[in-house]
Amino acid sequence: MTEQNLKEIYGKNIKRLREQHKLTQSQLAEKIGLAEKYLSTLETCDKWGSFDTLLSLANALDVEPYELLLPQNQAVNYDSRRTKQLMTRFRTNLNELVDTVEAFLEET
Repeated sequence: MTEQNLKEIYGKNIKRLREQHKLTQSQLAEKIGLAEKYLSTLETCDKWGSFDTLLSLANALDVEPYELLLPQNQAVNYDSRRTKQLMTRFRTNLNELVDTVEAFLEET
């Protein structure tokens, strides 16, 4: 898979999930604190956005961040409570790691 393929999957997933939630670009952009034009560039695969943007989009669209990067026909199966707990812990640890890296970078 190329970077462009992944960008296309990401953009299509944002748009598909936004439409499933019956949100306009303007509404979603306002909900996560982005300019509507910037959100449009994400949906049209022109930009990636930051990790914080990915997290904000995932939270607003009620999915795990990695789900924005999965092809649409690839199902995510939470059929066990243990899997859901693992994903929640992973998300928490990843958020803590990003906070640590950001704090370190601010010091330098």
